[in-house]
Amino acid sequence: MTWWCAASDAAWQWTWRWYPGAWLAIGLLVFSYLRLYRNSEPGSVSTLSKFCLAAGTLALWAAIDWPIGALGAGYLSWVHTVQLLLISLIAAPLLLLAIPRGCLDYWAEQPRRRAWMRALSHPLVGLIVFNAILGVTHVPSIVDSVMKTQLGNFGIDLLWLIGGIALWWPVIAPPGVARLSPPMQIGYLFVSTIPPTIPAAFLTFAKYPLYALYELAPRVPGMQIAAQADQQVSGLIMKVVGDPILWLGMAILFFRWARSERAGLPAETVRAPESVPAA
Repeated sequence: MTWWCAASDAAWQWTWRWYPGAWLAIGLLVFSYLRLYRNSEPGSVSTLSKFCLAAGTLALWAAIDWPIGALGAGYLSWVHTVQLLLISLIAAPLLLLAIPRGCLDYWAEQPRRRAWMRALSHPLVGLIVFNAILGVTHVPSIVDSVMKTQLGNFGIDLLWLIGGIALWWPVIAPPGVARLSPPMQIGYLFVSTIPPTIPAAFLTFAKYPLYALYELAPRVPGMQIAAQADQQVSGLIMKVVGDPILWLGMAILFFRWARSERAGLPAETVRAPESVPAA
């Protein structure tokens, strides 16, 4: 049985396929959050947290399940890039925001956990981890070999989620843990748009297909595109779609900061504090 999406030489068919591994992963994720919510103080889980959980779960599910997961695994390079954006730039920050603020404050009360949370909120950690994962998972030899196995494709999806969490944590970390002020958070997100330009440029301007996996893949009915054009679209999506997602994050931070400045309050106090979960 095929548990997770992986590349194959089979002709593509627009017939729904069930990938039990993807459903199991999403089920465990939702179960973990619901258990966290149940163990929190009554009323401490905000509507925003619930909305972010639903939206983040849907984004992740869409990225790893049929048809996007299967198309990206071994048929179309540009769909593979869409997976990257869904997992690391959309699902990851939403799942972080789905954690109640009170839970983060509660975890930070333990000195060792607080030290780890603060260390991971350093902007260099976020930039290095995310871009290292981005670079490694776009090396042609790695893509051509790893994507052919279910475990390898699962590993890439998991790495993208870890990279996205690392990228967004310096922005979403609670005040007692965060290292960056609101203006610095905006600057951090702006800087994070620069390194992906390198792999995007390679994909867009390469004079030949870089990945044998997608070059030799059976063409998808209704989505006929040459391997070279497919690769170019992939690079364009990485920048043309990826950067605006980060710009949106910058805009939200800016307007929240401006609102707090007008109210004469620290930026982190704009969001109403949530209760600490019950021990």
